[in-house]
Formats: sequence, structure tokens, C-alpha cells
Amino acid sequence: MTTPVLVVYNRSIYIFIMDYRPYSREWTRKRYLAEAIEEYFNTDASTDVIIGDISDVLQEKANLYQRRATKFKQVLKGVKEL
Repeated sequence: MTTPVLVVYNRSIYIFIMDYRPYSREWTRKRYLAEAIEEYFNTDASTDVIIGDISDVLQEKANLYQRRATKFKQVLKGVKEL
């Protein structure tokens, strides 16, 4: 069931159709994404800016998980040496 949701953010009113139960993790995630996308359109951000921002965020996450994987490998190596 879809649920229309009225959201007031930054003195603007948004109506979203949500496919999730209100205030669930999925609903909140989709709401924040919709607000972020709306902000790009409200500020007339270019496609290059939008793509660049998405790329930066994904690269930051990839770097974080790469560092975590490296640390796990170091711990695993240490455990195997015991």
C-alpha cells in the first residue's frame, strides 16, 4: 500500500508517495533521498554536480570499507600466526 506523506522541509512543502510503512527505516531512507534530490532541483544544480556528488559519496564509502577490510585481514593474519 502506498501512503501519501506531507513533509515540510526548509519552509517548502513536499508530498511524497511512500511504498513503506511510515517512520520505518525504509520510509526514512527514501524520504531523505527524495529531499536531497529535491534540493538539487531547487538549486538548479547541473547534472555534473549531481553525478560528482554521488560519485564522491560512493567513493568515500568504498574507501571506508576498503580500510575496514584491510584491518580485518591484518587481524586474521595475526590470529593465524598464533
